[in-house]
Amino acid sequence: MELSPVRESDYPELADIANGGVRRDDLPAFLVNWDSGTQEEIAQSIARYQWSTRANFRVDDWTIEFTVRVDGRAVGVQGVSAKDFVRTRSVSTGSWLALNEQGKGYGTRMRQTAVTTFTDHFGASEFHSGFFEGNAASRRVSEKLGYSPNGMKTIVAQDGQARMEHQVILPAEDIRRGQDPVEVVGAEVVRRFLGLSTV
Repeated sequence: MELSPVRESDYPELADIANGGVRRDDLPAFLVNWDSGTQEEIAQSIARYQWSTRANFRVDDWTIEFTVRVDGRAVGVQGVSAKDFVRTRSVSTGSWLALNEQGKGYGTRMRQTAVTTFTDHFGASEFHSGFFEGNAASRRVSEKLGYSPNGMKTIVAQDGQARMEHQVILPAEDIRRGQDPVEVVGAEVVRRFLGLSTV
């Protein structure tokens, strides 16, 4: 498995795999209804969001999205975001997987890779995530990595309905790491990008 920052050249492939579906049983999983509609509409939603993460990037408020590849093929996207990271060392994660790639352990591995990397190379101390009631797959990924319940809140989901979201938290020292080491290339460049000392 390889995670690399989403590039514009990835957009067509990501749109193609998303067009095949990313949610089981059409259960709401996102705040924005980006994965519904025609293939063209999905492609436009992906491009707009990715452009916005770059246009709105600030050292004190950022989102970085990674294309996740297995044996060279794109299978989904893993996102990490933070506000005031230099001071809080707190990161939130979000992700999606092509429907036909689910159930293979990729969701766990990609988030495990992200939290391990941000702990070991960028000094993150805690990770936050959440899942809507009924999203068993996301809940299982969090449980496998060692997340603990951190409350609930009602928010409007992608279907326009108010739904309960379960919040979870993972202190860096509690990460359940995989057996394979995570190799990172370009960490010093990213540290400067995030406003972190490179000394």
